[in-house]
Amino acid sequence: MEVSTEILYNNNNIIISNIINDNNNNNNNNKNKDENWVKIDQSEAPNKFIQYVDEASKQDQIIAHTRYSTRQLYLQPGQKVMDCGCGAGKDLGRLESMVEGNGIVVGMDISREMVECAKSRMSHLPNVKIFIGDASRIPIDDNYFDAIRCERLLQHVINPDLVISEMTRVIKSGGRIVITDADWSSTSVSIPKNIEEINKKILNDVVFNAHPTIGLHLRGRMAKNPQLENLEIFAQCLYTDSLAMADEFVWLGERGKMACAQKLITEDEFNFWRETLERMDEEGSFVFTMNIFTVSASKK
Repeated sequence: MEVSTEILYNNNNIIISNIINDNNNNNNNNKNKDENWVKIDQSEAPNKFIQYVDEASKQDQIIAHTRYSTRQLYLQPGQKVMDCGCGAGKDLGRLESMVEGNGIVVGMDISREMVECAKSRMSHLPNVKIFIGDASRIPIDDNYFDAIRCERLLQHVINPDLVISEMTRVIKSGGRIVITDADWSSTSVSIPKNIEEINKKILNDVVFNAHPTIGLHLRGRMAKNPQLENLEIFAQCLYTDSLAMADEFVWLGERGKMACAQKLITEDEFNFWRETLERMDEEGSFVFTMNIFTVSASKK
């Protein structure tokens, strides 16, 4: 399958139409990649992820961090901004309120389910345009946007440096780029010594994304891009003293189940770990923390 994207500009309007043509000469890597995303979209994963993002976005700490990251875009009415990896569109409405009705907000995500959800949620805002696309090959001309952002995207992509380069390419000179991501390796739980080894395998060894420490290394990766200057970093320690919140917010329980599925721990070890956390939660001694980072810069 070959996908060509036609982009038509009319003053402040952007019309994006995907033209899909069958191509028998397509290489197997692209085919496998397309099929993997189709499988994800057809599974329960998109709905589960949409629910997770929605719930996480309601937390005061995430709200505060997102407000900081969007302020760092320095948006003005009438400007054009892109949310790369917009998911179900949780931040598109906020961006639209910053550029107002004569500005343009573009959201892009690689998941069809996410895009359809975002389109439905933003249908009342005609200046918000959303389409399916790959962050490593953004189908937009050079120097088009005034600002661009992504949040918790780079941990999932194959090549974060390529995505940073693409995001930089599509903004104007003087434009702003703001990237937020987590350092999953910083996760800590106030556990007793008798479950330290089990807890370490669950928090540090479980594989569930491509770049679990990307937040910590985000500034260094952006500093390598010769087109970026005036880098600023903001770090926040996310925390909760509620096990239910940790399960909902950062999938703590799910990560324990993943450790079993990946044969890092036994089912008995998982049950022992879980029972200990539940007892701590009842006693009021449970604390969970994790670091999240936002790095902003301007294009030279």
